[in-house]
Amino acid sequence: MSYVRVYDIEACHYTILKNKGFDLSQINPEDKLGRNIAIGQLMKDNPKISLLLRTTTESIINDYINVNNIKDDEIVIRQYDGLLLTRKLDVTNLGHIPLDHRETLYNFISSINRNSYIALNQDGKLKVKGVAHQYDAMNEIYRDICKSLDLLSKDSIFPRLQQIKDEFFTTDDAGLFGIPTKENKYNIFLKGYGELEVSKSTLKIMDTNDVDREKYFRHYIDPFTKSMVVELWN
Repeated sequence: MSYVRVYDIEACHYTILKNKGFDLSQINPEDKLGRNIAIGQLMKDNPKISLLLRTTTESIINDYINVNNIKDDEIVIRQYDGLLLTRKLDVTNLGHIPLDHRETLYNFISSINRNSYIALNQDGKLKVKGVAHQYDAMNEIYRDICKSLDLLSKDSIFPRLQQIKDEFFTTDDAGLFGIPTKENKYNIFLKGYGELEVSKSTLKIMDTNDVDREKYFRHYIDPFTKSMVVELWN
């Protein structure tokens, strides 16, 4: 898919509660972490607030879909508080809570189940959403996968994807498989053993033949390359 427009409700829960007249004077809207913690505590203390936020958010997104006459095939991914679309919205402010255009993503690839995606923004920065335990070394492979779409032709893209896969399964760089957990500590998955926490120095000398590459491939790469194959063949 060439490009996707990202729309969402800014500071969704805070914006809705403020619109509903809740007293949020003790919450700093510019402090994202503090704001989310405070609102999370409100939701924990009062389940009715949780229900209000969920139902209101769903209703707002539905309103924007209806007023813009958005068709199902124009929705790439519907998120909790926003939409990823193949078209520009004509109406983004219904007079109460805006649905803001955040950015336009290029070389966009969703996972096969559409609950995550990788893409490049207009500045060429990699964007990854919905991938559990994301980390920098694996993101370089994501960048290569996204850039493969620049080749345009299926006859060029498929060999490039195969090349990326071959390099993944033959690399002797153990650093590719170290998932950072805390300072100088990494999790790595080994064949016949499972998950192991190691230091940075230990990771550097590990034998990549012991790494469960299939596990990494299934989790991090296969959902996106499989989606590309399905889309390119349709």
